[in-house]
Parts: sequence; C-alpha cells; structure tokens
Amino acid sequence: MKAEDFKPCALCGKGMMHTGVPLFYRVTVEHLGIKMREVERAAGMEQFMGHVALARVFHDPEIAEAIGKPVTVLVCQSCAMEPHLLARLAEVESGADKGGET
Repeated sequence: MKAEDFKPCALCGKGMMHTGVPLFYRVTVEHLGIKMREVERAAGMEQFMGHVALARVFHDPEIAEAIGKPVTVLVCQSCAMEPHLLARLAEVESGADKGGET
C-alpha cells in the first residue's frame, strides 16, 4: 500500500499504529440477503427430481443477492481484536456508524 491509500480506522477513527502495533486489516464487507422464493423453488425441484445434482441441471438459481455495494475499510489491530467486529463493520457499511468512538 502506498501512503496515500491509508485512512483512519473505520471503527475508532484513529491511525493504524495508534497503539504502536504495526499491524492492521484491510476488510471488504458485503451484505447479502437470501432470496427465499428461489430457495423454495430449488428445494421443490430437488424433491421433484429426487436428486440435488439432477435438479441443479434444470434449475440452478442465484439464491442470494447483495444489499448495497461492497465497501473496503481499514481496521486497526486494536479494534480487530474487539468482540462483535463483524456487526460493527456492517454498521459502518450501512452508514449507521461514522467511525466514532469505540
């Protein structure tokens, strides 16, 4: 990474080495949702055909879709060690949290 690629931590808003540890994470978060109707259709086809592989030959739908666009953020080592990291990153992705206090 080049110096201009560095941004503050997406969770605490501090620099990547604010604790003195020279490690950090670059994380891409993508929020997905299941398409329930497609899951039901696929399950029905599997039951009808009697075999999953055979059913997929005739009907292999996308059963999940992205909600919003993926976002790539930097997370300092300190924040990465905290519990519920994924939930906090999802908040950042949705815009609910703007990288305030931890």
